[in-house]
Amino acid sequence: MYGPVVNGKAWYLDSDEYICPQNVIAALKEADGEDILVRINTNGGDVFAGISIYNILKDYKGKVTVKVDGMAASAGSVIAMAGDKVLMGAGAMLMIHNAWTFAAGNADELRKVADDLDKISDSISNIYMTRFSGTIEELKALLNAESYLTAEESIALGLADEEIEEEPAEPTEPKEPEEDPEEIKNSIIGKYIAMRKESDKTQNKGSFYMNKFR
Repeated sequence: MYGPVVNGKAWYLDSDEYICPQNVIAALKEADGEDILVRINTNGGDVFAGISIYNILKDYKGKVTVKVDGMAASAGSVIAMAGDKVLMGAGAMLMIHNAWTFAAGNADELRKVADDLDKISDSISNIYMTRFSGTIEELKALLNAESYLTAEESIALGLADEEIEEEPAEPTEPKEPEEDPEEIKNSIIGKYIAMRKESDKTQNKGSFYMNKFR
């Protein structure tokens, strides 16, 4: 699954350049219940297309292993949660955030848009919580911070299971004793909350995503 996540077939792209529910259904029909490996590299796209693909994969009869080759961002990270096992390639990342959109209208209309976005964010939170090792409050803190999670962080938070690393050319030094998983999780969440607060101090307008890359 490479390219943007869209809600229908894109006439302006080749079929292997985008991700849509219809293409996933067709691919799973060919797989015919065999165990599958789903490789992901996407910046995301349509949230409901992502939710649809998540449910399509969850309903598949065979074992679904997801491997994030580069980035599974936004709707792409929702899709990744469908894996019975989620693998992270070397240098791969997940990006999770609250639902967002463009909107125009009067005050009442914009308030409704905000309410709808809250509902959508709750829906995707429920999907992340099927794997997340913390509380819903901790997850929401990461979503608010629009978090780019490394493989190590994703595994510590329960959103991934394993990082695929190349074998070292030479023997390495013995690893240090592992830290307490709860301490690791709290450290990660605290880091992203602090990043968000720092961004809010230095930028008075614009999303965290735009602040980060401006």
